[in-house]
Amino acid sequence: MVAIATDKMEGGQAMFDEMKKGRSGGMPWMVILDGDGKELITSVGPEGNVGCPVQPAEVDYFVTMIESSSSSNEQRLEEIRKALTERKNN
Repeated sequence: MVAIATDKMEGGQAMFDEMKKGRSGGMPWMVILDGDGKELITSVGPEGNVGCPVQPAEVDYFVTMIESSSSSNEQRLEEIRKALTERKNN
C-alpha cells in the first residue's frame, strides 16, 4: 500500500493525476494495481467514490474491491465487512 500525499510529496499531485486519469471521485481515492502496475479496480463504484466506506453500498463495493483483487476467502471478506459496519455504528 502506498499513500500519496498530494500536498506533501514532491510529484505527489502528478502521480495522483496519472493514476486517476481524470476520473471523478473525492478524497481519499484508491486504485488497486497488480504486480505489473496494471489497474485492477478503483474506489469509484456504481454509486460514486467509496474512499472511506460507511454506507452499506459503499461497504459492499469496498469488499468487492478486495475480493476482485486478492485471494481473500469468504471468512476474511466477512471480517472486513463486519469491521467496517461496526466502525460506522461506534
